[in-house]
Amino acid sequence: MQFEQLELTAREMGSHPQDHGWRGFFQLVGHGLARSSAELRGLLTQCISSQPHHSPAHLLTLIGIAVKTVRPEALPAIYRAPTVEERLRLLEEVIRNHGPDIARLVATRRNSFTGARRFLVPQTILSAFFARHRTDDLTFADFGTGLGILPRQLNCETLYRAFAPDLVWEEGVPRFRPIPLRSSLGVDCGPMPDLEWVRSCYGSSDYYAELFAELVFTLDVLAEEGRRSRFHQVDLLDRAALTTFLRDNAVHAGNLSYVLYEIPPDARADLVATLREEMRPPGLLIVTEPRAELTRQGCDVLVYRQGRREPYRLCTVSDGHFKGKVTALEDYREFFARHPVTFE
Repeated sequence: MQFEQLELTAREMGSHPQDHGWRGFFQLVGHGLARSSAELRGLLTQCISSQPHHSPAHLLTLIGIAVKTVRPEALPAIYRAPTVEERLRLLEEVIRNHGPDIARLVATRRNSFTGARRFLVPQTILSAFFARHRTDDLTFADFGTGLGILPRQLNCETLYRAFAPDLVWEEGVPRFRPIPLRSSLGVDCGPMPDLEWVRSCYGSSDYYAELFAELVFTLDVLAEEGRRSRFHQVDLLDRAALTTFLRDNAVHAGNLSYVLYEIPPDARADLVATLREEMRPPGLLIVTEPRAELTRQGCDVLVYRQGRREPYRLCTVSDGHFKGKVTALEDYREFFARHPVTFE
């Protein structure tokens, strides 16, 4: 990973159309790399050495989260500085004083942002698909589960009705329909995050404060109504360990939400291939990824299934936090003609 690539990524992320607390940090990193900041280059070199499997977008995001964690007051103070040179000086000071702590977090953690609304589209897809393809012992796994709320949210009508009206599909809002689940699993590489680490992954803005309040509300509802789920620590890049997990747990359907962008492109293809090869029939896999490596607003949803070589390019969601609008992509009509959804 070259500094030029990181600078380009930082500048692209710094021009994201939504600014909810992180855009200024990426702009500053891009400026610092253009100025050949010794502190930034030294920190990035150390982080790349300890975690070579991070994508540029994920590495920069994780460094921002680590800065926010070790010095919670640092980013607001940096943003208040009157000039870009003063902001860069303050960031370099944080790196000089806290570089080892920042690097340690980058070496041991991932962006564990946990969106309370990201179960909405999988709920609709899975309920539609398995209404026709019945599997008596259906096992679902959420890969890269983070805090692990999505496998517990499935079939929770209270949460669905709370959030679904804010995500409108072309035909309206899908009617709630339960998925015939026997068990649901959360899968991720340790250490599993706690709520404080997840809070650090949220940006500093009113927008993210509202999203975090939704997460706390969700956890309260799940404590009363959430389905029981088992959690497994598996490194998704360890093909042998992942294969063993899939064979031992007979997984029929899976979900990857904002996971692939964190790893290099060649590793993404291998991960998807392993899941497709080792899941039990029908081997349904939902993949949701940010548009253009976190540089454009929203996300795309693809669906893989056994017996079909290419994925269904299903839809785009206008906001990656699953508010706004669902827009059909080229395979939307074909998929939902076979697996109909009833709308409110």
